[in-house]
Amino acid sequence: MSSVAAVDYEYEVDHLVIGAGVVGLAIAERLAARGGGSTLLVDKNVAAGQETSSRNSEVIHAGLYYPPNSLKTKLCIRGNEMMYDLCERYNIEHQQVTKWVVGQSESDLEYLENLSKKAERLLPRTKRMPGSPTFLLSQEEMRVQEPFVNGRAALVSPRTGIVDVHGLMQLLETKVQDHGGNLVLQCEVSGLEKLVSGGFKVSMDTPAGPVVVKAATVINSAGLHADKVYNMLQWPFVASEATPLETMAKDGSSAKDAGLADLDATHFGSPLPPFKLHYCKGHYYGYSGKALVSRLIYPVPDKNLTSLGTHLTLDLAGRMRFGPDVLYVDDPFDYSIDPSTVGSTSSMKTVSHVIQTYLPAIKSSSLYADYAGIRPKLAGPGEPFRDFIIHHHDGFVNLAGIESPGLTSSLAIAEHVETLLY
Repeated sequence: MSSVAAVDYEYEVDHLVIGAGVVGLAIAERLAARGGGSTLLVDKNVAAGQETSSRNSEVIHAGLYYPPNSLKTKLCIRGNEMMYDLCERYNIEHQQVTKWVVGQSESDLEYLENLSKKAERLLPRTKRMPGSPTFLLSQEEMRVQEPFVNGRAALVSPRTGIVDVHGLMQLLETKVQDHGGNLVLQCEVSGLEKLVSGGFKVSMDTPAGPVVVKAATVINSAGLHADKVYNMLQWPFVASEATPLETMAKDGSSAKDAGLADLDATHFGSPLPPFKLHYCKGHYYGYSGKALVSRLIYPVPDKNLTSLGTHLTLDLAGRMRFGPDVLYVDDPFDYSIDPSTVGSTSSMKTVSHVIQTYLPAIKSSSLYADYAGIRPKLAGPGEPFRDFIIHHHDGFVNLAGIESPGLTSSLAIAEHVETLLY
């Protein structure tokens, strides 16, 4: 950052990225690596990645579930390849452990067959992953490989894996600084104004007092708090009543991104698509017994893709954990686990009954409530699928609803944001 003579601003930067979760870190690293401009990444917490990024399943997804033309599918598929490449290049701990999606009913089997056909169409074969993106196993084949898993069939995803998220974020943070970027923590945005002369006036609160920064571009990657940042933004004009495509045509970057930006074309009558976030709390459960499987086991997800079900994942030490469940809440800051409800013996029995549909040998007495995460969802309870919002207007890039598969997609999201700006 360089000091500016104007009395209104303490600093001037080319790129201001708000939110140092894994997505914000990836975006800041990508923009800082361009060179020739300054990049500032800010976060209100005392360390990077303290919210959704550090409270998840740490899964590298393949991109199987979501609508073919959605950002979630496109960026997950691209991000999967980028994530493995980065992990291998920088020795970030990870394992390509594979995943099974296990079906129990006739409708489940039909879903798995259609999912396999979809994967064959969408997932490209690459030099590193030249094989079939998915294949089906019969009940007999399942028993040979995973004798404790119950199901009539399983869809195998060889490209699914797990990653050390903290190691990934530490690498990205280091690379931001190596490229000359800055990360400032305990720095909370309190005001955001688009300037008629160009750029943005950004007011921030820090332990040392208020700071005002002028930024040429602002990227809202605030995760659970992206709606708060969005609602702060004051534009110096009133947007005309434009159709979605007309509005996009006025955006400096929309022409090259029309195929992506109009995926959710119901909310583009203003410079940016308005949105409201819902906070979806998910509890994760540890298991004190020995691991019964050697790969990730998922049930067939619900039709709205609100969640991928209470699935079984492995950590990098091979320990089993289960979750997340789905609980919409009003408080995005409350990660507590209530021992009288979620952590109770009766709750563990309820969770074990769900898990026993695909892993009958699980013991409720060995389950315990481990931690909770909160996902920033665009879809409320019972509402249909909502895609990521990633939209650029006049130097402001708005990201909203970046939940799963946000971790897998993070590097591809950063690449996409760069193309929106440049």
